[in-house]
Amino acid sequence: MQSSPRFHYIDNLRSLALLLGVVFHAALAYGPYFSNIWFTADPTNHVAFDYFAIWSHLFRMPLFFVIAGFCAALLISKRGGTGFITNRLKRVLLPFVVFFPLTMLVLFHALGWGAEIAHEKPALFTVFQSVKEPIISTMHLWFLWNLTQFCLLFWLLQMHASLYQSILAVIVRPAFLLVALPILLTVALYQQLVPFPAPDKLYPELWSYGFYGVLFLVGAGLYHHHIRVEQYAHNFIPLLTIACLSLVPYFYLMPPSPSLEAIIRAANTGVTTPEHIDIYVVIAQSIAIVAWTGVAFLAGYKWLNQFSQLNKYLSDASYWIYLIHVPVLMYIQFPLSNTTLSPWLKMLVAVSATMALGLLSYQLLVRHTLIGVLLNGKRVKTARSQQQATPVS
Repeated sequence: MQSSPRFHYIDNLRSLALLLGVVFHAALAYGPYFSNIWFTADPTNHVAFDYFAIWSHLFRMPLFFVIAGFCAALLISKRGGTGFITNRLKRVLLPFVVFFPLTMLVLFHALGWGAEIAHEKPALFTVFQSVKEPIISTMHLWFLWNLTQFCLLFWLLQMHASLYQSILAVIVRPAFLLVALPILLTVALYQQLVPFPAPDKLYPELWSYGFYGVLFLVGAGLYHHHIRVEQYAHNFIPLLTIACLSLVPYFYLMPPSPSLEAIIRAANTGVTTPEHIDIYVVIAQSIAIVAWTGVAFLAGYKWLNQFSQLNKYLSDASYWIYLIHVPVLMYIQFPLSNTTLSPWLKMLVAVSATMALGLLSYQLLVRHTLIGVLLNGKRVKTARSQQQATPVS
C-alpha cells in the first residue's frame, strides 16, 4: 500500500497558528480596547496592540478549523472512519478531559495570586466580584471541545459516502468560497459580539457550527480536492488585496469596547447578544475572515511546504504550549503590570518568557513522557524520502 504524502505546510501552519496564540493572548493585555475584558489588562497600553489582536483574530482560529478539517479528511482516507474517530477521541477529547480541570485550577490560582500582587487590579476583577453565580467556561481549551463535536458529526457524515463526497466537492468551488461562505458566516455571526467571541460553553453553541463547522468542512474539501489549492494559489495577490481592503470598513465600523456595566450584566444574565447589531460590520467581518483565512492558508502552501527538524520539533511542542500558555502568561504579566516598562518591552518579555518556559517544560516534562504520547502519539523518525509533500487531488 502506497503511503500518503506528507503535507508539510499543514504541519507548519498548525504550529505557527498555535504559537501565534501566545502572541495574541499576550497582546490582549496591552491594548485599551480589551482593558475591561482581559485577565491581565495592563495600566500601560498602546492602541497598536488592539489592531494586531483584532486583525489576527480574524484568521487565527478560522485557520485552525480549516486545518483540522483537512487533517480529519486525511485521517479518514488513511485509516477509515473507525480509525479516525478513535484517533480524535485520543488526541483531542482525552487531552481536553485531562487538562480542563487542571487548567481551571491553575487559572484560579493565578487569578488569586494576581489579585494579591497587582498594584492596580484589572477591571475584570470587578466583574468577578459582581457575578452572582460562578461562570463555567472551557477557557482557551474551547477549541478542543468544539473540535470534538465537529469530529463526531464528521464521522457520522463520512458513513454516507455519496453525501460526503458531494458536500466536499461543492464547498471548495469558487462560487461557494467567494459568495456562499461569507453569507453563511454573516448569518452565523449576526447575533454575536464584534469581534466574534469564543464559543466557550460546555453545551453546544449552534452559531459555532455555522461558523467554525463550515470552515472545518472547507478544510476537508481542500484535502479531497487539493488541486483547488494549487489553482487558488495563482490568485494569491488579488486575494491579499481584497483582504487588506476589507480591513478599512471593518476597523471603521468596529463598535466601541464593551463597558464594565455591560460585561457585568452579561455575566449575571448569560445574555451576550449586543443590544444593537450593525449588519454592515458583521458583513465586513465575514468578508475579512474569509479573505485573511484564505491568505494565511495559501501563504503556507506557497512558502511553508518543506520539512525541517526545527519545524517538526515546534510542531510537536506547539500542542503543549497551547495547553499551558494562558496561565503561564498570567504569572508573567501580573508582576510586569507593577513596573513602569513600556508596553512594547512588557510584550516582548511576556512572549519570550512564555515561549522559553513552554519549550523547556516540553523538552523536560513532555517530549519523552506519557504526556507526549497522549498529545502527539508515539514519536517516529521521519524518513528523508517523505520530506517533500506531493499534493493529491
